Amino acid sequence: MQSAQATGSFMSTRWTLVLRANEVSPEGKAALSDLCAAYYKPVFVFLRRSGFDEDVARDHAHSFFAHLLQRGFPKLEPGRGRFRSYLLGAVKYFVSGLLQHARREKRGGGVEHESLDADDSGEIPLDDPKAALMTKVFDREWAVAVMNRAVAALAAEHPPERGAQFEALRPWLMGDEAASHAETARRLGMSEGAVKVAVHRLRKRFRELLRQEVSQTLDEDQDVEDELRYLCTVHG
Repeated sequence: MQSAQATGSFMSTRWTLVLRANEVSPEGKAALSDLCAAYYKPVFVFLRRSGFDEDVARDHAHSFFAHLLQRGFPKLEPGRGRFRSYLLGAVKYFVSGLLQHARREKRGGGVEHESLDADDSGEIPLDDPKAALMTKVFDREWAVAVMNRAVAALAAEHPPERGAQFEALRPWLMGDEAASHAETARRLGMSEGAVKVAVHRLRKRFRELLRQEVSQTLDEDQDVEDELRYLCTVHG
């Protein structure tokens, strides 16, 4: 998925477009659709950790995002913070509604419509005593999604003839176990020095793409570096 903004230009992030556009704006809808597609996995994992089996969690995730895309964020104002925090708060409300529905069904009662509106702090209590742990799980999945998207964008910048080189150097990006520079050099038919330079350049470009991806989930006035540090911490 291509960024909504040109590389290196962040006049308006996707999240800022969502905040500034009303719910019927094509630009706001497109930005929100991109964000929802990019960060489906953290919501799905949160639903799984809430006790739903895989198929049910997938259905609930689709329903959650469909409702979000339909209604937008009519009550939000610019400067309300991170999309990550808002989405976590919204999915907590959503899960609370599902659990209340299940309890009413057991008692034979009806169910009221649950709002997806949430305080931007995302601190919405659930009955589950593991709620704090679930929040950490959500944030870790978010960090994984951000990093995976940056890696995918980096891979897309490499032509097919350089695919083998990218795959050989890729482990240095995510902290995975990598072969030595010397071994990689032998495999690629490069000098060890050339491999070190290639790794350095690849890491530099990866950080640029990672920063770009993170910026799309923040208000333009927020500090991208703070969010990056936090996501690196929860990613482990």
